Amino acid sequence: MEAIELDDFRARHTGQTYWCGTWLNGCGHQLFTKLYTDRACHFAHRPDPEHTSSCARKAAGVSSADHLYIKHGLLAWMAEQDVAVTATIPREADGSIGGEVLFAPAGHAGLRVLLSEAGSPAPGEEDSAHLVLGPEMASDPDVLLRQGYVNRIQLVPDGTRRRIQVGTERHGGATEWFDLHEVGFTDAGLTTPAVEEVRRLRTTRRPIGVQTPKAAPRPRPTVRATGDETHGVPSPDRADVMTALEQAISDGRSRAEIRRWLNRAEEVTHGGSTAEENTLIRAAADALLRLERAVGVPTPREPSFRERKALQKVQRLLGNFAVQKRHGFTMVTPQQRRQLAQAAEQASAWLTDAQRSQVHEWQTAPTESAPAPRAPQSPVPARTPRIPPAGSRSARFDAAGLAEAVRDVLEHAARIGKTVTFADLCAQVKDLGELPESEQVQVLRRVKPTARPRSAKPQRPALLTALITTEAGTMHPIYRRLADHAGHHLPQQADNAWTDTVNILHDRYRNP
Repeated sequence: MEAIELDDFRARHTGQTYWCGTWLNGCGHQLFTKLYTDRACHFAHRPDPEHTSSCARKAAGVSSADHLYIKHGLLAWMAEQDVAVTATIPREADGSIGGEVLFAPAGHAGLRVLLSEAGSPAPGEEDSAHLVLGPEMASDPDVLLRQGYVNRIQLVPDGTRRRIQVGTERHGGATEWFDLHEVGFTDAGLTTPAVEEVRRLRTTRRPIGVQTPKAAPRPRPTVRATGDETHGVPSPDRADVMTALEQAISDGRSRAEIRRWLNRAEEVTHGGSTAEENTLIRAAADALLRLERAVGVPTPREPSFRERKALQKVQRLLGNFAVQKRHGFTMVTPQQRRQLAQAAEQASAWLTDAQRSQVHEWQTAPTESAPAPRAPQSPVPARTPRIPPAGSRSARFDAAGLAEAVRDVLEHAARIGKTVTFADLCAQVKDLGELPESEQVQVLRRVKPTARPRSAKPQRPALLTALITTEAGTMHPIYRRLADHAGHHLPQQADNAWTDTVNILHDRYRNP
């Protein structure tokens, strides 16, 4: 983490303690966070005057925990797709773990993630489609030739987390990587846009000895690949394919995209090509070779801190929208639309074509209608407005405006039967995460629900802020303070009471 990220991390996890995990050969002693401004902040062991701590975890890199991230991440991802699954991490003969993770989804063939050789037997031919390799594992040439692809998995830094990506390595090609919201799970194992393209090309029948007729010369339209087009050419028109390949070279697109259009160009010219097309295909092959060897390619600059945070925000919002879409909810709130537009503009230079297409799709999605007006109420005697004391901190931020934005996010979550982590809430409500905790509490106290109980029977009061959770999905500590302030005093063990409140809110906001 950087210093500003560690400050935010400490604020969100006040009162929590950290310990060196023994699953990764750690010593089990207590850890603390070290803040630096001139180098990366990190966890460190508490001082040990008696020198009783001997920790082997220090010698292992960040990837030594990949099997734990993969197990947790894929279990959550499959649960979102309503697939009941169990996962195990087998131990080797020497007691070590981390070589592979086995998933047993109900009603589907098992999924095997192999991260290291570690004495594991080679997969049989029958389960090659259900095998997922780590990024450094060597692929079997016979499987690539027979199946046309091999799926891989890797983890990439995402703020203080590690995000899972699934890649597809093609026969004779590079590996294309996709985030989990672009990946599907079927009886044939994990499927990505690249896997679908390989299967489509392998099931397309071409008559032998038939030459593609030459099309009459005509002006070539400018074709720029969008997010959907990068996973399959939108038109079988030969001229459009060649134009797209030429555009990909001149724009300096990524290796994966140039290779994709080059493969498609070779396919459409299979029956014969013109001299102009041959020249273009050779130029594309040369450009791809230069990129792969990094010859004559300028070293790209690193994204700034602001651009990196904006890119993470875009990825987080698109991931949330993908979950909404799977639940049949395709509308966005004005607040979400503004946040996506601002983040996409700041991270514009680092967005992929697929992300640009998704941003455009959600920017043009229907806007969620405003909540129905409340029933008329008897007039309340006007109060003399309270004048805040001089120098009040509330004068420096719009508490009412922030509270309205928070309410929009929480009511949207309630309508789709979800909760929101405090980190995601701060990401979706501009400026909320920059406030000190005391002012955040002031904002959250103003959040009032618009939905009313469906039944006339008395119900326990339910604060909308009960939908705010920790990263682990449990009740956030700030909710106890809000509940106590509202007079809803929670018991010491409040898990059941909090769960009941969440269920009440979901019931009030669900569609009739």
